[in-house]
Amino acid sequence: HSLIADKKFFLFLNKNAIKILNLKSPFIEKSIHQSCLIKKRIIEIDEKEKNLRKILNLGHTFAHAYEATLSYSKKLNHGEAVILGIVSSAKFSFKNNILNKKDYKQIINHINNLKIPVNLNFYFKKKDINLIIKYMKSDKKNYSSKINLILIKKIGKVILDQKYSPLKIKKFLINELIY
Repeated sequence: HSLIADKKFFLFLNKNAIKILNLKSPFIEKSIHQSCLIKKRIIEIDEKEKNLRKILNLGHTFAHAYEATLSYSKKLNHGEAVILGIVSSAKFSFKNNILNKKDYKQIINHINNLKIPVNLNFYFKKKDINLIIKYMKSDKKNYSSKINLILIKKIGKVILDQKYSPLKIKKFLINELIY
């Protein structure tokens, strides 16, 4: 939630990540409370998900495709898939000159500090890319032959309804799976 709406909150999370992960008071409570406030504010503004509320789906187009490609196995739970999707969204945003390098590095470093695997190679092989693309194309947020993504403009601000060809996203995923 901090990535979509509150840079100050992101900086708090970044500074206190270890304390939060270890459930230390008052850091864990503040994190949960602030996250809930952001979500509440967004839902109150856009109850029917016509516009602003879509930002809550940051990373989910990638995430749902990753989960489906792995047949919703225990290898990747929904929360992990969303984090992986957010990483993919951040990288895609950066590689398409939407997100600046400083914010990109800050986001990636923050997520890397969580000590969970966020490298696509941990979960997928190149042979999985066509299936990932198939699931991305069938995502409920797509209304055309292009894939609709929510991307990161800067920490605390995302942009909605960015549509890309499946080929452009496929090339991105191929490059991600090379390393």
